[in-house]
Order: sequence, then C-alpha cells, then structure tokens
Amino acid sequence: MKVHISIILIATTAISTSYAQDDFVQSGSYGIRYCGTGPGSRAATLQDILPNFLSKLRLVQADAQKGNESKAFRAFFKSQSNAPHVQGVFQRMANGRPAIIPSEGRNIGHVRFENPNLVCLHPTMPDYEALRQQCGSTSIATTKQNRALVLLCQPYWGLDEEPEGIDCPVVRRNVFTQNNDNRMMRNQFAAFVHEMAHAYAVSWIPTEAKGIMDCVALSAGASVKNVQNFALYAAMVVAGCTRYPDPDMLRGGHGK
Repeated sequence: MKVHISIILIATTAISTSYAQDDFVQSGSYGIRYCGTGPGSRAATLQDILPNFLSKLRLVQADAQKGNESKAFRAFFKSQSNAPHVQGVFQRMANGRPAIIPSEGRNIGHVRFENPNLVCLHPTMPDYEALRQQCGSTSIATTKQNRALVLLCQPYWGLDEEPEGIDCPVVRRNVFTQNNDNRMMRNQFAAFVHEMAHAYAVSWIPTEAKGIMDCVALSAGASVKNVQNFALYAAMVVAGCTRYPDPDMLRGGHGK
C-alpha cells in the first residue's frame, strides 16, 4: 500500500445522481457531503454502512479494555498503560465526537473542534481539480491537516465492506508473513479507521509506519502515535484473527 501523508479518501467517479452545490446528509454524528442524495447515491450507501462500522468499533473498544490480556492489543500497542488511550480513541470514533483541529499560521498552538465529515470528490466542490490530482488513479487515502475531513477515493468503492477471517495474516517464526501485509487494509472499514485515527488518535505527523511488521515492531510509545496501528488492530479484531507475534520475542524489529 502506498504511504500517504494525509487523512483524505477521495472518490473520482461520476455518479448518476443529481448534486446540489453542497449536498449534506448525516449518519449519526458524521456528516456526508458531495455524495448525492436519495436512493442509490453514495450518501445512501454511507448511511447504510456507517452504523455497522460504529457497531464494530464498539467491539474493538471492548477488546482494548482488556489491555495486554488481548493478544491483538499486546501485538500492536505493547503496554497495559496504553489501554485507556486506545479505548478512548475508539470510543470517540464510534460516537463521532468532534475532532481537535490545530490552527495554522500565526495562531499555531490554538485548536478548534469540528465534527467529522465524509466527502465524495465531485466537480461542484471547491479545489476539485487539486484534490482529484492528489487522489490519483489508485490511492485509497491521501492526507490534509484538517483531520476531521475524510474524502473518499475511487478505489474505496470497490473494496469489501469489512475484513474477514480469510484475510488474517499467517504467523511463522513470530512474524506476520509479508504476502499478507496489505490484505487487512483492503476493505472499507480499515480504510475508514485509518483516516479517522488521524482525527482521534495522534497529532499531525509527516510520516508513518505502514507495513504490518513495521507496526508491530514499534515501541509502546510510538505505537499510539501511528495511525496504521489503530487500523490494523481494529481490522484484525473485527476479522476474528487469533494469531499474533509475541512482541517480547521480537529481535531486530522483525522477530529474527
């Protein structure tokens, strides 16, 4: 999967529904913009799938409450002391709480709060051409510092809704096998969690670990600052994966 510096998923297909200047509907606390209206629209699709996502996030939140008693939590977050933070991130995500957005320029250091919005890229929206180019032809996600804004890329709509047990990576010699690196992220749920983790989990950072073993090899402190850890952890809990590397046995970051 491509490494992106962003929180945007962008959709570039033309959609055969009518658009107002700024179509807006809601699903719980999440706003949905530029995704059309009515049956068959992208907005209607999101309104159908978001309640399932939020229900799954509550399952993940319950797993995080176990802390190191959960093999998944221990692999991705290492320390029992990280459990309250991780649990809180998934609780805020499930509730659609307003995200903290840092101010830029002369007001840097100040913050504002914004409700999360999912946005489908459409020619009627501002900066359409620039965002279309950012998305490209294959990206699932690119990022902007306004971390409450998630734009949905064309590949997003072709993904399965959520991960399944068949996607669980194989563990050999305390290592997730490399051919499974991307499968956990190739679904709408994991992509959604990755992007919303920018809003709820970590401060703005220019780079991040993406490969599954790179995420497992992070220290306890670094793991809660890496959005991919939240996405992979959530996806694997939802998929019901049972095998994880033991972080105490890792050598050289990759269990060797």
